[in-house]
Order: sequence, then structure tokens, then C-alpha cells
Amino acid sequence: MFDEIHKTQGPWVVSDEQLQSELRASISAVVIPAYRSFVGRYKHHFEAGKNMDKYIKYQPEDIEALIETLFEGNHSTSMSRRRF
Repeated sequence: MFDEIHKTQGPWVVSDEQLQSELRASISAVVIPAYRSFVGRYKHHFEAGKNMDKYIKYQPEDIEALIETLFEGNHSTSMSRRRF
């Protein structure tokens, strides 16, 4: 699901740096704590298994890094860039 959202929103461009920063901070404030909670709650179910990557594709730090790339329009997708 995150891949799909990131693919869709990756080409979006927000040229105002302050707004760009505020959007990223707002998204991080909601997504990162919820994702850390999810990983913390369920990670122990998968650590012993070999298929952990099947269920937990990203670490919270990976999600944070991907959020920091949003709204720059640097992602190549078949969709045209959207400017806000």
C-alpha cells in the first residue's frame, strides 16, 4: 500500500519549501508513530520466520526517508507531474 501511495504522490511538486517541509512533517507525525507501533507489535511474530520481508517490507527509518523525498517531483512514473 505504501508503495502505491508513494508512486502516486512521488511526482507531485510543491515548490514552496516551507509548505513542502510542513507537509512532510505532518505526514511523518501521523504515519511514523503508527508504523513504529505496528512493527513493534507484530515484529516478534516474524523474527523467527524466514518470511519477515513478506510482511514487513520497510523499517520505520525507510518510511521516514521516503517521506523526505515527497513533493520534489523526482520520481519517475508514467503519471505526469502535478504542481501545487
